[in-house]
Amino acid sequence: MVALKGFDEVIDQLAAGSIECCKFEPHKSYPYRRAFFKVHVGKRAYDAFFNSPVGYRAQYCLGIENGLRQNRRLIEALIPLCLRAIKENDDTVYLEKRLLRSLLSVEAKAWINDNDWPVLDEVHIDYGPWVTKAKNAKIGTRAERVARTSAEIGVLAPENAQIEIKGAWLTSDNHEWRDPSKAQRAEQIRDYGAV
Repeated sequence: MVALKGFDEVIDQLAAGSIECCKFEPHKSYPYRRAFFKVHVGKRAYDAFFNSPVGYRAQYCLGIENGLRQNRRLIEALIPLCLRAIKENDDTVYLEKRLLRSLLSVEAKAWINDNDWPVLDEVHIDYGPWVTKAKNAKIGTRAERVARTSAEIGVLAPENAQIEIKGAWLTSDNHEWRDPSKAQRAEQIRDYGAV
């Protein structure tokens, strides 16, 4: 993992994966849907993606604009894999166009399954700003503690072999809906390593 030279190598490893699940998933609270893909990438590629010094979270630490740009590059590199899976699982051109619209939208993102986070009180990622926030997660005012809720898990290095690609939420007339609860996602990844 330390031998990786850059995020291009991470993208190449992920693009060699295979789609395990693809669907147009509904939102829990609103009448919107988005593209959802579970991509089997293997344990090494997962670790490179999420935990390495040049991985996905590290890209946001280099700057929010950089993180957003690398996220877009990753999504675009995985679109051919996603399109093949759509064509193999559904012959509806309309669904294919909606899924593609969701993936090409601004809010499309890659991440891990939230159940991957281990329940531990340890530090696996020794990145100073995250470690400091994790150590201070339970002190300060209530507002400060709430702001640091992700800090304790952000220093962990989850393990798995699948990542998730989630497109933007779309309305029934194919317009992107931005989830206000995710408006600070890039800042949270940069500041805490988790959202």
